[in-house]
Amino acid sequence: MDIKPTDKKDKLIIFFDDIKSGSVESAVKDLCKINIEDREYERKNREWAEKNGLTIESVRLDPIQFHFSTCGGSCYDGLSLYDAIESSSTPVEITCYGRIMSMGIVVLLASNVRRAHKNTTFLIHQAMGLALGSLSEMKASVEEVSRVNAILFNIITTKTKVTQERLNEVLEYKQNWILTAQEALELGIITEIIQ
Repeated sequence: MDIKPTDKKDKLIIFFDDIKSGSVESAVKDLCKINIEDREYERKNREWAEKNGLTIESVRLDPIQFHFSTCGGSCYDGLSLYDAIESSSTPVEITCYGRIMSMGIVVLLASNVRRAHKNTTFLIHQAMGLALGSLSEMKASVEEVSRVNAILFNIITTKTKVTQERLNEVLEYKQNWILTAQEALELGIITEIIQ
């Protein structure tokens, strides 16, 4: 029986776009396709081992290489991409180019392996929204943006060395907090700088 893993070249996803429904849908489809193919590869390996009286503890899968550059975008779409990467049964390694801003920071944190080229710029700020309509509709919009912002900041504080106090300053002073690759490494936003 010919058991062939998903080819490494088929495990490359390039995402150089704003985080929006169309670009995220494309990336999630690619992630799902690779995961389905890898699960089938694992199943065939286990089946082959069983037929030959062997036991396989685990099947080594080459990671998905996710090349990433973004100005950010929709929080909801970004969270769906974050969930897809974080829940991928095939490991995902993210390599950053140029800029990882806004919602891109959260998407980046879905992976355990986060590399960045030395000239990559990072930006953290609070979630943004637009409140129009009646007073009660505007209050509901503010509550929803606050809820989403809490989710985003929780991911950042849980997966990095960035403190809640520092994020509170970003909120209070309405800051765009810009970081170099070296600063991002020191704060655990990335795990490695590519020289």
